[in-house]
Amino acid sequence: MIVDRLKNAYKYYSMNPGLEKAFAFLKTADLANIKAGRYELDGDKVVALVQEYTTMPEPEWESHNYHIDVQYLISGVEKIGYYPVEGMKPIKEYNVKDDYDILAPVEGDYLTLKDDLIMILFPQDGHRPRKAAGEPIPVRKVCIKILV
Repeated sequence: MIVDRLKNAYKYYSMNPGLEKAFAFLKTADLANIKAGRYELDGDKVVALVQEYTTMPEPEWESHNYHIDVQYLISGVEKIGYYPVEGMKPIKEYNVKDDYDILAPVEGDYLTLKDDLIMILFPQDGHRPRKAAGEPIPVRKVCIKILV
């Protein structure tokens, strides 16, 4: 997992070719006015999911086998939990189509996503997005999926 500011995104381009495309989208798209939905940035290799939802007290833990997640909040505040997937146990059948496991709850560490922070999550990173930072509130977020 990597947490940084969007202005420092260039430091991570060499980790995967899709990261540069992901960050270019975050820097150039009209995020204040973009509609919720799926945006292909490089076919199925790099896909931006613009999401609108209300944070929750106890969302599920998840992981991905074949994708990197880049999480960026457009508006609102949410917490994202982190725990190494190696120490976690799947509790539902792996979703092949959307590449995710739902994992048993653990005591993880949390980061509050807000104020131009980016979070990069790799297949080895169990994570718990959508967690309320206090009372549940509406948020707008971009989650970019990058095929590894």
